[in-house]
Amino acid sequence: MTPRTTMAAAVCGLSLAAIAMSAPSASAARPIPDPAPATLVGRSILPAETYVPGSETSGHWTTGNAQIPAPYPGQPVQGFSGTHRNPDGSYLVMADNGYGVQVNSQDFNLAVHLIRPDTATGSTTFVKQVFNLSDPNHYVPWTIWRDGGCAAATSLPAGYSCPAPDRILTGWDFDLESMQIVPDGTFWIGEEFGPYLLHADAQGRLLQAPIPTPGVTSPSNPTLTAGQVPNLPNSKGFEGMAISPDGRTLYPMLEGVVAEDKAAGLASDLRVFTVTLRGKGAEQFADGFVRYRMIAVNKHQFLVIERDGGQGATAAFKRIYLVDMRGVADGGYLRKALLVDRMGVPDPANVGGFGATFTFPFVTIEDVELIDKQTIAVMNDNNFPAMGGRGPDVVDQNEYIEIRLGTPLQVDHRLLAH
Repeated sequence: MTPRTTMAAAVCGLSLAAIAMSAPSASAARPIPDPAPATLVGRSILPAETYVPGSETSGHWTTGNAQIPAPYPGQPVQGFSGTHRNPDGSYLVMADNGYGVQVNSQDFNLAVHLIRPDTATGSTTFVKQVFNLSDPNHYVPWTIWRDGGCAAATSLPAGYSCPAPDRILTGWDFDLESMQIVPDGTFWIGEEFGPYLLHADAQGRLLQAPIPTPGVTSPSNPTLTAGQVPNLPNSKGFEGMAISPDGRTLYPMLEGVVAEDKAAGLASDLRVFTVTLRGKGAEQFADGFVRYRMIAVNKHQFLVIERDGGQGATAAFKRIYLVDMRGVADGGYLRKALLVDRMGVPDPANVGGFGATFTFPFVTIEDVELIDKQTIAVMNDNNFPAMGGRGPDVVDQNEYIEIRLGTPLQVDHRLLAH
């Protein structure tokens, strides 16, 4: 039987400082020396209009845009909000909730896909859909869309079966944002509606009920009671989640500030949670500033993605930092150094096709992976069928880039695909 994990909160005052958002105090730990410049070494594209072969039509509750009007002929392979690198250079990629919000993503089936970037040709191949996330054993204690929720719709697309016996989960049920695979082969997924942690097997079947976040609820939380006031804005849940080198600890993090923290003067600090995967584990959270994505490099260093909300011509701040928690006391700041400025990556060989300097100006850059001790991969979430990253009327593709770092990282080999 798969061990189940609970989260029981205990406060410990660790925080991660923001350079632009909250300046460290005089007692903050010394910064990590800035590494040498990075270089773009690879780029590969998966077209936006890539659909799972033979899949159900979708987008019946959204409008699309002039370039790609809805509804769509299938389930798009898009919105990569979580990734996992395989030893052969292919990637498992997890789609988010679909078309942006709960009320237009009812017919977007939550899924994990397998893709294979090829930087030699510049083209990424969709290999297959690995699984749809599902709840055949009824662990979700509320009504899901395909098994009852759809009955409340004023109209349904022609041929739509309601209820559906498969209990596939959709973007109406959860908004998936982060993913880790642990040594037993099961998947841990962070989402935003609760926010919850979800635990699934290698076929995408939930293994237990959604795990709530202690003391945190969003307006989309399906268990809110009458009069209960949520304390986390929508779409500010577990945007990122790192895993320890031994695979025993998860570090999910909130994208937004909890109301109580904001009231206490911590408006630039975000909570990071520690989830211990040992039977019925313990959870501790710390007040910290973390932006959008974090992965472990070793037991004390992490790569962190920080970004602004701009895209295209308005994009200004898209960076990857190396942070270090060694020697940081409770209430202190993690040491932090700029690793890559994605708005100015040197590209002397014109690998990216835009000249000597490459930019990655997408509004949502949500994925970073370790390839080796000196190379990382970065992917965007293209928010299908969104436009704007490469031009106001240009549909955003699924872009994959490889960046060679100027200084090798101290990577724990257990965190590399092998």
